[in-house]
Amino acid sequence: MGIDAHELEAARDVISQTRGDIIFMFGSELSAAAQAVIAQFPHLLAAEGGRVLLHPLPLYNNSVGAHDMAKGEAASANEVLKGAGQSVRAAYIAGSLLAADEVEALSKLDFVVVQELFETETTAFADVVFPAASFAEVDGTFTNSGGLVQRVRKSIEPVHQSLPDWIITGRLAKELGVDFGYERSASAVFREIADRFPAYAGLRYPALKDESQPSQVKHALAPRRDLANEFEAIRQQVEALPDNGEKSQATPSVGHELFKPGTMISKTPQIGLLAAGNPTPETFAISPLYQITVDENLKREPAVA
Repeated sequence: MGIDAHELEAARDVISQTRGDIIFMFGSELSAAAQAVIAQFPHLLAAEGGRVLLHPLPLYNNSVGAHDMAKGEAASANEVLKGAGQSVRAAYIAGSLLAADEVEALSKLDFVVVQELFETETTAFADVVFPAASFAEVDGTFTNSGGLVQRVRKSIEPVHQSLPDWIITGRLAKELGVDFGYERSASAVFREIADRFPAYAGLRYPALKDESQPSQVKHALAPRRDLANEFEAIRQQVEALPDNGEKSQATPSVGHELFKPGTMISKTPQIGLLAAGNPTPETFAISPLYQITVDENLKREPAVA
């Protein structure tokens, strides 16, 4: 893989000599066997006075809570849609699918309902589209990649006929004879989350109002177990790699633009004042951490949702 043995030894020395918390960040590029090994790091590497913290990097920021809600109870969209046109005849989708084969499977269904902000490749297959509100039009919470639960506060009223996702789902359930009892209360939704999911036990919505004191979910540690099978699987994967691997020296393109205008914020005309390269009014207070791109070579086209 283009990595010298001394680099691995140096990394091992840093870990063994660290005093305090060690944070491991990882994503889906790791195999299932490698992720199983990382799950054992709190048992293998924790030292006196320090912890090992695992920081997963899901496909979207602030989506750990969504994964928590589905843990152990839901199949992936790809797994469900394998039965499209056979065991699965209809679909109710909140948001949009990503993979081309998943979207194409929708053409095999008899009936498709989609909850979305925008027209997408997924809504093109929909028989019914429920207009969902944006993050700026709802109250609620999200759980970030560090396991911190943070409040989302409504800035503007939902436009046209759009509603928060949970209200749409609750109303549909009521029409089908099931009353969730939320009564348009985000606090009631969060109370049920805290009651049903152990990692959120004891958390309460009103206590989340102080961002200076963030609430941490308590995900359970994987029990300690033998990793012989995982080590063997990783060993075989490494042995199967070609011998001419090169270490990646690329620097990710980050830090130049922390804000780009797009469709979602087009309802606020003044937002153009913050677009990359535009002059900022002298009376506008701005954080020293805020970065505006002024180099023409670094400018990008505005994002289109």
